Amino acid sequence: MIDIHSHIIPQVDDGPGSLQVSLEMLEIAVEDGITEIVATPHILSNLEFQREKEILARFEELKAEAQAKGLPIKLHLGSEIYIEPEIDLNHRIATLADNGRYFLIEFPMQGIPVFAAEHFFQVMMEERTPIIAHPERNAGIIGRPERAAEFVQRGSLLQVNAGSLTGRFGSTVKETAWKLLDAHLVHFVASDAHDTQGRPPKLRRAYDLVAERLGEEWARMLFHDNQARVLRGEVLEPPQPLPLETSRKKKSGLREKIVKWWRKEED
Repeated sequence: MIDIHSHIIPQVDDGPGSLQVSLEMLEIAVEDGITEIVATPHILSNLEFQREKEILARFEELKAEAQAKGLPIKLHLGSEIYIEPEIDLNHRIATLADNGRYFLIEFPMQGIPVFAAEHFFQVMMEERTPIIAHPERNAGIIGRPERAAEFVQRGSLLQVNAGSLTGRFGSTVKETAWKLLDAHLVHFVASDAHDTQGRPPKLRRAYDLVAERLGEEWARMLFHDNQARVLRGEVLEPPQPLPLETSRKKKSGLREKIVKWWRKEED
């Protein structure tokens, strides 16, 4: 499996606080069956790209230590960019594996910015493709999953967290994640790992659940094949989405569920 979303570089964001913890995370990933992993530290504004040299140095240090320990895992570098009206993608860490094409982008948890669609259109005109991180945890998409479908129809790709599929973030997020998956709107599953305990770099359990529900071929596509193509900078042609479940009966009490979920996230 290939993990394209993880926070494994020490002391650059809310991920591991030491090199030792980073190495322990990589050991967990190897044991779980992950053969390649992309370090995607948070970039919360364009100003944070000023830290690029520091991030590159810490990444190279981690990479060297992993090789010295003989860990059989290939490390790549990218970032998780918090959406702004203008995003500067002309940096080595802006796109995954510095391929110049695919970038991982995060929406605010409480909703979808009004400028997102227009901005994505502009960057796609430059042959860059946004990968929206964990849309299943976004209140706007939880309330209206068809918003996710709209982004996909316009050329964006979606990455859900393995923990969302297994229930790590609660039943509301889990329900949304599987709803997107069943509609063929998900293109990658990643760990979004931050540590060794609460959010470790593990994918196997989610892989098994997807394989059981959609088949081994589909699971391999979502956990390996699509990631491999993206890291090589190749064009990804996802399958045609299916209609979403949007019955009013299913939506009863949804607003209350979203409010409850959001309060829990804030805590």
